Amino acid sequence: TLILNSLCFAALVSAGIVNINVSTLERRFSLDSAQSAFIVISYDISFCFVTVVLTYFGATANRPRLVGIGSAIFGVGALVYSLPHFLSPIYQYGDNLPSGINNVFSAATKIVANFHVAVTCGAKNETFCGTEQHETGLSNFMYVLLFGQLLQGCGSTPLYTLGLAYIEDNVSKNSAPIYLGIANSATILGPMIGFVSGGLLLDMYVDIDKVSRDSVGITPSDPRWVGAWWVAPVAVACLCWLLVIPFFLFPKEIPGLWDCCLFIDCAFLNCSVRANRIQSAPPKTQQFPCRRRLRLVVQIKTYLVAPDFQITFPSKLRNFHTALFTLLRNPTFILLTLGGCSQLLVINGVSAFIAKVIENEFNVTASRSALLAGVVLVPAGVMGHLVGGFTVNRFKWDTPSIIKFCAAMAFVVSALSPGAILHCDPVQTTGLFVPYSHNQFQPRRDSKNGSDDTSGSLAIRLDSSCNSNCSCSQEYYAPVCGADGMTYYSGCHAGCSERDENMTFTDCQCLPSSLINSTGRTASPGSCETQCGKLPIYLFIAFLMIFFTFVSTTPALVVTLRIVPQSLKSFGLGIQWLFLRALGAIPGPFVYGGFIDSTCILWEVNECDGSLGSCWVYDST
Repeated sequence: TLILNSLCFAALVSAGIVNINVSTLERRFSLDSAQSAFIVISYDISFCFVTVVLTYFGATANRPRLVGIGSAIFGVGALVYSLPHFLSPIYQYGDNLPSGINNVFSAATKIVANFHVAVTCGAKNETFCGTEQHETGLSNFMYVLLFGQLLQGCGSTPLYTLGLAYIEDNVSKNSAPIYLGIANSATILGPMIGFVSGGLLLDMYVDIDKVSRDSVGITPSDPRWVGAWWVAPVAVACLCWLLVIPFFLFPKEIPGLWDCCLFIDCAFLNCSVRANRIQSAPPKTQQFPCRRRLRLVVQIKTYLVAPDFQITFPSKLRNFHTALFTLLRNPTFILLTLGGCSQLLVINGVSAFIAKVIENEFNVTASRSALLAGVVLVPAGVMGHLVGGFTVNRFKWDTPSIIKFCAAMAFVVSALSPGAILHCDPVQTTGLFVPYSHNQFQPRRDSKNGSDDTSGSLAIRLDSSCNSNCSCSQEYYAPVCGADGMTYYSGCHAGCSERDENMTFTDCQCLPSSLINSTGRTASPGSCETQCGKLPIYLFIAFLMIFFTFVSTTPALVVTLRIVPQSLKSFGLGIQWLFLRALGAIPGPFVYGGFIDSTCILWEVNECDGSLGSCWVYDST
């Protein structure tokens, strides 16, 4: 169980890292939320294709060995996932481009050194469209990320299906809820480690292996900042490869003293059961007749070899449809699975974008939002799994009582859900949420399709009479905070003509003239800070929702393992996971990603070809 949980940590560390890196990958490779959602759910797509075949034909194989093979494949996938960093040129953020780059990267240095974006009024704006000096085609790295996620999904399949069935088969019935609760809590602790470690790594600059940190002119609070997203996947790959050998050393069945209940479904299994005696003491066997099933209870001591099924591959292939219909005709199994689909639809959608939502709704940095999601929200899932498992074990509930308990937890979560709409007011950016004081009313311009909206809503126009002669670029979002307390798209859009050695913009023509004799018409890099006390309340409500959601997860798993025949445990988990992924995990990020994209009011627009990249500003209201 310890090694199995170690792989849970490795697999889910990667899952946590993928989720917190959503906004970082969008910024680095010019992706929108729909594309990043596709990267997230590709993990589940490969899981669906592999799980049915693996759980049906692998149920009688050496399950620890299959988990070990999956660990190796997962490691390869994590390494592939990190490849875009090593294959892509140095990150360009359009201002204060890094210098002092090692000679090894001289080719990439040429690309960076010849790219300059005007950040002050009157500065020369050069993008070199149509040449190698303008970084294009970054969105194609999405396919490398997809392939890495597909491999990770294949590698994790044996763990969630054969691994859990292996644990349940080798512990007593009364202890099974505790062991399964511990195993499930490990799948939540993994993302917590991923959120925390990934959040810390996001404070490191993405090209820290190529440039000096001192040469980087932006900070983690800058919306153009991209952290070192690639470090954690490389570490996870090494961890997974280290676990391969221990898994191969596990026996097919753990020897010792246990009661082994063998359910032989004679309707579709043609098998023989053997118990080879090593010492003189005979095994104790009893036979109990039951409807359409023969139950053989064998008490196996250390001097006996575990029962061995002799099942031929052609026989299993012929009876595949019979096994499948046996599960699909079980109404409790179907209803539990559909309930899990609705639950996973929300869980996967929220987990994929929770760090991004906190970052944009409460105006915090990407690294801080990742830390908050990991330290505050993920422990709620761990506690929920443990409490659910120990509750079932403590009260020794029968199957109907467990199902009622799960329904009660779902009602509590629904009652708490209105608290999820809490948010802070957006940063008041001039030209986006408030007009320039120099302008009259203008029609709102949709930044995604370029059309005018004459409905009377606030104009979104970044050009004004105070910056009309500045030739400002809108490809890179470099906000500055003016002395008037307002945020501007960039120093150029604030009409600032100079910048001193302290990086402070001066002589900003778009700031009120009344500031000339007081603080001066100056602006500092970064958005203006906002005061909002709603984040702790939001995190508390989210903590309770996640806790009560995961309290029912382990009890539902216990019910699933109780209501399916013994010979179909692994296959039953595989079919259940197939529906959970196909109807819940896969559409979840698409639904949430599409909704988030619909709230975008300012997109990154490539000045060479007009293509859209990631979203710079969302309307949190």
